[in-house]
Parts: sequence; C-alpha cells; structure tokens
Amino acid sequence: MTRLLVPKFDSIPCPWTQENSRHDHQLIFPMADGSLLLVWCEYYADRPSHVTRDPTEIETGFGDEAPCRISAKMSKDGAHTWGPRFTLQANRWRHNAKHPNLIRLPDGEILFTFTAWESEQYRNVFLRRSTDECESWTEPEMVSEPGWYCNNHDRALTLSTGRILLPAHGVVGGGPYLGRDSKLCSWVWYSEDGFRTWTKGAEVTVPGRGAHEPTIVERPDGSLLCFLRTTTTKIWRTLSDDGGQSWAEPVPTELDAPDAESLLTRIPSTGDLLLLWNNVPSERGTLRTPLTAAISTDEGDSWDIVGNIDDRENFHVAYPSAYFHEDEVIIAVLHARQRTLGTGLRGGHEDL
Repeated sequence: MTRLLVPKFDSIPCPWTQENSRHDHQLIFPMADGSLLLVWCEYYADRPSHVTRDPTEIETGFGDEAPCRISAKMSKDGAHTWGPRFTLQANRWRHNAKHPNLIRLPDGEILFTFTAWESEQYRNVFLRRSTDECESWTEPEMVSEPGWYCNNHDRALTLSTGRILLPAHGVVGGGPYLGRDSKLCSWVWYSEDGFRTWTKGAEVTVPGRGAHEPTIVERPDGSLLCFLRTTTTKIWRTLSDDGGQSWAEPVPTELDAPDAESLLTRIPSTGDLLLLWNNVPSERGTLRTPLTAAISTDEGDSWDIVGNIDDRENFHVAYPSAYFHEDEVIIAVLHARQRTLGTGLRGGHEDL
C-alpha cells in the first residue's frame, strides 16, 4: 500500500461558501518583495438560485461554464497564512475568465495569460502585461485566433534559451466545440520576445477523446518532455527536440490515470523530476483520488512512487500546482467532497 505523505502544514485559503461554491485552477507566484501571490479561479453566484441551491448538486449552475473570475491573495509567511482576496481579472465575458498563468521576464515585466469563455462553443486565450508588480495591467490581447482554445493553469515556462512556452489545447482544427465528441489536441504557443510576437507549434493528439491539458519540462539536453491528459486510462507522453515547434508521435506510459490533469515539474535542489497525478487503476473509472507523488532520476523514463498527497476515498483531489519555496514544496490542489469544491494548500520538504 502506498504511504500517505504527511504535510508540514495544511490549510484551506479558499473555502466553499454559498456565494463562492467552487475554487480551482490555482498557482503561486513570487513577488519582487519576497511575498507570494496565490492566484485562482473563483466561481461566484450571479442569481438567487446560486445561493439557495443544494451544495451537492452541480447541475444548477456551477459546471465549467459557470460565472468565474480570477482572484488572488498575498502571503508574507511562505503560504502559511493569506491576506484579503482581490480580483486579478474580472469576468468581462458571457461565461467566465479562468486558467491563469504568470511569467516574469528578465526585465521584471510580468505576463498574465488566461482563458475567456464567451460561449460553450467558443473560448479564447488572452494576454495582459504589468510593469508594476500586478498593480496595473494592459488591456487584454488575444493570443489565439477566434475558436475554442484553452491554456491550463500554472503550466507556462521559460526555457534555458529564453523562449517562453504557453502549453495549450483545443479542438482539432480550431473549433467550434461540439461537446465531448469533439476531438482534442495539444500544442504550445512559443515566443522569443516576451510574447510581443508568438507562433503556434504543431498539434498532437491521441486515441479516444484526444490529448489535452499538456504539462511540460525541459531536460538537460534541451529536449522537452510533455505528459498529456487522455481518456485511455493512461498518461501519454511525447518529446520535442526543437523547443515545442514539433513533437514526436505520442505514446502511452505505464502510468494509470483517469481523465484528469497531471503536473510535471523539476525539483530545484536535486534536479529530479516530480510528477503529481491521480494514480487510479482503470477499473476504478474516473475517480480523482488518490493524488500521488512520484520521482524520476532519469528525466522521466521511469518513476518511483514516493507516496500519496491525499487518499481520502470520499474526496476528489485534482488539478495540482507546485511551488518550491526555501526548503518546502507548496502543493495547491482542488479538493471536492460530495461535489463541493475548494482549493487547499499542502506543504512539505522538497524531497517529499
């Protein structure tokens, strides 16, 4: 039996309430003064039925298309406590604004990308810029052409060459989205000039519903390793030798997984790779528990399970992000009990 990893601290900075009955797609971003910024998707009530609804019933307006804004809180003590909430991106669209990514350029400028949902059939990726530590932002600029596109939370990265990658997914051919029968594919937008200009790389897909929610790390030889969410009961992987412009034919890994996002990242102190994912055998269906941690010392070719971050049977624990702070890794996740959704933080040593 896989052991449970006991965190140094465990908190819920974004709890479920009647007014805000779902929180997810989060990240932690370091500010210039050493404080940490928690950014997440905060769903909100915009009609009477949202605050009188049965909290266990998701069909009454709090699915993926529900009203949502991107909110933030600040921590001065390494994510142990958090200050008041403020709005980082208001919802200007018919459905919501979601899926934040923040990247700091060498000159200190901050890039902020997110997905805006105009309708079930159309959503697009936007970019804003700040030169004053998130105090003010340029107007949103569309990265994607009009269609059905999504970049997932906390997956943007800067390569050793300075190239910035924004992993993304969408409908093969650009959309519109026609429900779960739509075939999904993954790619990256990449830029050499801080996303003043950018290029869309080649698309990849796999059997079943396709490939989405890619997560990517750069390896010491400059190649890129990408893990893909699929409906095949396995995580799939692909490699790029040209910085994300093209990708090898994806292949399945031996890692069991439901139709849920995984996270690949590198541990700064050791150089090893860390994988967080729902280690769920195929016979258990689409359950998103447990959330498991594994370490690779050979650049993702094999994995050793370290333990479970969370294995509560009556909870879904999913959409992880990880931030390495001093001697800790701060893992933020969505956790859901009886369909109530909130964001939690768990902290532990870098070696887990």
